[in-house]
Amino acid sequence: MKQILSVTFQLLLAFCLWGQNTTLKADYYNGTNFEEKVASRMESNIDKHWNDEPPVPGLDPHDCSIRWTGRLTAPETGTYTFSAKVDDGIRVWVGGVMVIDNWQLNDNGQFTGQVIMRKGTAYELKVEYFNALIEGEIRLLWKLPNATTAEVVAPKYFVETPKPQPAVTAPKPKPAEPIKPKTTKSAKPAPKKKTAIPEKPSNTNQAATISADTLERYIPKNVFFEQGKPIMLEKSKPGLDNLASFLLRNPKLKVTIEGHTDIIGDTDMNKTLSDERAKTVADYLASKGIGQERLEAKGLGSSRPLVTGNSKKGYPENRRVAFIIK
Repeated sequence: MKQILSVTFQLLLAFCLWGQNTTLKADYYNGTNFEEKVASRMESNIDKHWNDEPPVPGLDPHDCSIRWTGRLTAPETGTYTFSAKVDDGIRVWVGGVMVIDNWQLNDNGQFTGQVIMRKGTAYELKVEYFNALIEGEIRLLWKLPNATTAEVVAPKYFVETPKPQPAVTAPKPKPAEPIKPKTTKSAKPAPKKKTAIPEKPSNTNQAATISADTLERYIPKNVFFEQGKPIMLEKSKPGLDNLASFLLRNPKLKVTIEGHTDIIGDTDMNKTLSDERAKTVADYLASKGIGQERLEAKGLGSSRPLVTGNSKKGYPENRRVAFIIK
């Protein structure tokens, strides 16, 4: 009986999906910048809304990003107006042209952009979206050249992306038979030219003689602190111990420690916090035997952000400790 019900359900599901166009590839990620891939599947359109129930299992509904790729066919020639209703950020490319770029926090915002398309032509489509707070929503719409209102892009306009064909290579020609040289008296081999050995550079800067790959192995990726405080977390110490041992083996090297904060909050307080955090790192390295004369601590606050704008994803990247070896 269970087997009959299973077969019946599969037939019913196939009947429901028959005739639907599922030619958009959707890649789902945890994190607002495609950090951890959760799932991939084929979908028929871009029209979603959720609160606490994610679109796919395993996805964090309040901290996620999605990328759709496929091709879009124009039903007529003219200027198309694309629009998107989103909560939070969205980017849209049509035929390699970015028509919508609003990669920041939005509360049910709607954004538009235009592009010229030709009838019957299939254009590469890429849509990127992220949700960072509470509910998620994304609807991709377009207004045809002769239309007065926008509508959700229907599944029938999406077409399957062709699979790449293997390259055709010409057969390699058979090597020609070698011509046997005539037997002659062997001449004395010419003397080998002496290769000049380059002199060692006179630069005494030890950091210049250490490869970038070597430095990369010993410089910590980041240092972590309690939120809003200059108290360093235990998980930061192994990386700093590694750097300290490297500096002990290279006594002529010096290091500048730069503290940075994100771009939110009071500027003066950020400057003070970054200065205290840089000094905390310098004191820890000094406790491992690195002389104070080799350490310089500078707090730069929010003056040199890696990511600007109001995007939430930029906050962790801006909160950092940088090391400059010289």
